[in-house]
Amino acid sequence: MKMKFAPIKFQAALAAGGVSLMAFNFLQFALPHAGSLVKLTDIAWADLTVSKILAYSPLIGIMLISTAINLILTIILLKGFLQLISNGKRFNGFISNTSTNITIFAPIASLSMTANVIWGPFSFFIPNLSIQSLILPSLIFFGILWGLLFLFEFKVMKIWLTNELDVDKLNFVWLLDVFAFALVSLTGTGIASMANDPKIASTAAFASLFVLIIGVFLFVTKLAYLLYLQIKRRDLPDKPIMPAFFLVIPIVCLFGLSFYRVMSYLAKTYAFDVSVISFALITFSYVVTIGWGLFTVYLLFDYLRKDFYRSKFSPTQWGMV
Repeated sequence: MKMKFAPIKFQAALAAGGVSLMAFNFLQFALPHAGSLVKLTDIAWADLTVSKILAYSPLIGIMLISTAINLILTIILLKGFLQLISNGKRFNGFISNTSTNITIFAPIASLSMTANVIWGPFSFFIPNLSIQSLILPSLIFFGILWGLLFLFEFKVMKIWLTNELDVDKLNFVWLLDVFAFALVSLTGTGIASMANDPKIASTAAFASLFVLIIGVFLFVTKLAYLLYLQIKRRDLPDKPIMPAFFLVIPIVCLFGLSFYRVMSYLAKTYAFDVSVISFALITFSYVVTIGWGLFTVYLLFDYLRKDFYRSKFSPTQWGMV
């Protein structure tokens, strides 16, 4: 039986990409390497202690498997996504549904993650693949994601403002568009910080600032309103929705890292001393992240202890990854 495509399915590819990047980032900072990004060939296995070999080997295996899952799922799901947005009648019917149209941002977030996977984990296993050879195609890809992100946001916003919206049913899944803004900004600022071509770097940085400013505005506005509704409701949402509380964590981290990359671009291009600001941005984002994580675990402790393993699968559980 053929399964019907739903944009929220991209959450699986996104989660796999996130796991792959976790392993890559650890190796990026743990291993000495010649280029800007670590490669498999940079590892001098003969010089490593047994403990380091036992630590790095599983990470490389996890990265390889997660990268493969991300790329395979992306290829499979991309066909359904392109069919959805190319079919005007079907797309308009989907985007007009105020209860599910927010999920249209899941593919944008996932494809942005895939771009970062290609730069890091995928390139890790291909020694001769230069990051600079990927910069121009990455800028074009970023431009497509940038256009789709704002197009979908304008369409969804128009639907919300011109149709009756049951605010009592709003929950933290409503932050999916903000999540997409955060990941698209990460992609753009990544290009800005890595590109050797000043025109490409400046173009990516300028476009990313649009995404960052609007994304942060949406995040603050939506989060404040959702917290107001939650306090007013005085009851936790249904169990399939509860894991969506964790969605705040990656959003804050991604915005913090994106602003950090903007600072790196300014330091490289204009020789600004941004060390203090960069440290403050990263520290602030991770303090907020840890604080929200502890609060969420405490808030959902009964659900995590009693119901998480027994409940049916819900796409919001990917947000926990």
